[in-house]
Amino acid sequence: MTQIFYKWTSQMKHACLCENEKTICFCNETYHAHVIFHVQLSTIELVIQNKQTEETEFYLHFEAKDFKTTKENLQAFFSYLDGQHPHAESITVKDKQIRRILISCTSGFTSAYFANLMQAMFDTKKQAITVDALPITELESQIDHYDYVLLAPQIAYLYPQLTQKCGKKILRITAMDFATGDVKHALSQLPS
Repeated sequence: MTQIFYKWTSQMKHACLCENEKTICFCNETYHAHVIFHVQLSTIELVIQNKQTEETEFYLHFEAKDFKTTKENLQAFFSYLDGQHPHAESITVKDKQIRRILISCTSGFTSAYFANLMQAMFDTKKQAITVDALPITELESQIDHYDYVLLAPQIAYLYPQLTQKCGKKILRITAMDFATGDVKHALSQLPS
């Protein structure tokens, strides 16, 4: 599947091969960006760096297991590159029943980073909500301990299966929110 997306991405506007034949670069006035295809691992890495600050503003890596999810992740990358990135100004979780939120990805590594960002926001607002991160392999044994489970884009392809099993407590974090660390926008999908 990575070969299909490599071909599609390489035909996008402003695409140019760089460094090696499996990295496609994109540049505009604001950003340097690249899509790296790790064909042997069936993974794709998306990186957008601000030219002026040299900071990474968008980062996402994922295994290309599902066509729809892979396409959504790449579309989020191109939307950000085109300057289309919505952000929530402020968010307060009003439902007092929400005490524990779990964020899950493939290994728990990138979800731990996102969970730390979210926890810091709750701590700043003095909201008594705990945010944890776990790999998908531990989700089933721990799910009952959480009010909501937010799936990282890397495992979004499991959303239908998990909602069938666990119901409305399963939500998806968009690729845009996860890759940019926009915890406020990610939380905007929680019920008020």
